[in-house]
Amino acid sequence: MGNEAYVCAYCERKIRSGVEVYGLGVKLKEGLEYPGAVGRTMTVHLPVRGRELSCMVTADGSQARLEGWDLIFMVCSEKCGAELKSLLEEEKGLFEEIM
Repeated sequence: MGNEAYVCAYCERKIRSGVEVYGLGVKLKEGLEYPGAVGRTMTVHLPVRGRELSCMVTADGSQARLEGWDLIFMVCSEKCGAELKSLLEEEKGLFEEIM
């Protein structure tokens, strides 16, 4: 992780180094992909809510990709994870599955 600072994808608070984090994996709808960002952090625009959220595009061969996830959103708590999942479920045009 180096000196990179991470923020919660939902509440946008800084996630301190060494604390427990939670991940929310999503499978994109057929035809949606981010090939230029594989293995890196990027921002996804949610048209229904008009929000921009940070996420990681899973790398080819990674455990997350092997499990079928295209994007991983990092959150600081189970509460933020539940709120984010609810928000992402409104974006029917983007996501096939949210876990």
